[in-house]
Amino acid sequence: MESAESPIFIPFHFLGLDNAINALTVSWFVSLLLIVLLGLACRNMKLVPRGLQNFFEMVVDFVQSMAEPQVGKHAPFFFPLFFYLFLFIFFSNLMGLIPGSMSPTSRVDVNVGMALVVFLSTHFFGIKEKGLGKYLSHYLPPPISVNPHSPLWLKIMVRVISLGLLIMMPAIHLVGEVVKPVSLTLRLFGNMMGKEKILGVSILLVMILWNLSPMSKVFAVLPFILRVLIVVLGVFVSFMQGFVFMFLSMVYIGSAIQDHEEHEEEQPEGALAHD
Repeated sequence: MESAESPIFIPFHFLGLDNAINALTVSWFVSLLLIVLLGLACRNMKLVPRGLQNFFEMVVDFVQSMAEPQVGKHAPFFFPLFFYLFLFIFFSNLMGLIPGSMSPTSRVDVNVGMALVVFLSTHFFGIKEKGLGKYLSHYLPPPISVNPHSPLWLKIMVRVISLGLLIMMPAIHLVGEVVKPVSLTLRLFGNMMGKEKILGVSILLVMILWNLSPMSKVFAVLPFILRVLIVVLGVFVSFMQGFVFMFLSMVYIGSAIQDHEEHEEEQPEGALAHD
């Protein structure tokens, strides 16, 4: 499995492990790296930030500005989750750009774990905030009123429609809720897996063209240039995938813990006027 996800495989033995570079160890390394970097950034903090302090303050401001419109007054509570999700995914994606390393996010199981955290948080805190009855009522159709003086056929038709909606809407909502963690998982997995495959193919092309003939060495420069461009694009993709995962997590959790009226109040007045 590891060789399929990391085309350029460099064996690395450590503490008795046949392959010490795998999704688990790289995930641990990224988590440890973030702890160390955050610790360094919090040491000797300056009024005018520089270096790591400046970088993490920009990330904090970025995450807060995205969280407040989505989760409203609950933004400070959920901030650590969104902050860590973004940084972990971003740095994990960057690990795949290092030759011999891999992106933990190119593994389905790693992405499933993060998606399940978001999925369970969405429903747990939604029920905690609204109560079980009010939370589940969101999955039911609104009542359809009918004039008591309406004809009998119209009353029957309304009852049949109401019964059909009562059966259909919970099923549709259930499918939608199940699809959310699946989409989070597969979107991140597909993008990171594709990036690693393209990087691996570009290296293999350089090696093949370099060893074919003296004339082919000239063409070996082309895949090398392509790899450099892919690495630059990979940094952008790493950021965007971290942003998309974090933003969708905010949307899912915010829609579960806020009432529709409360969510509208959190939106800028200009946006409401535009609507």
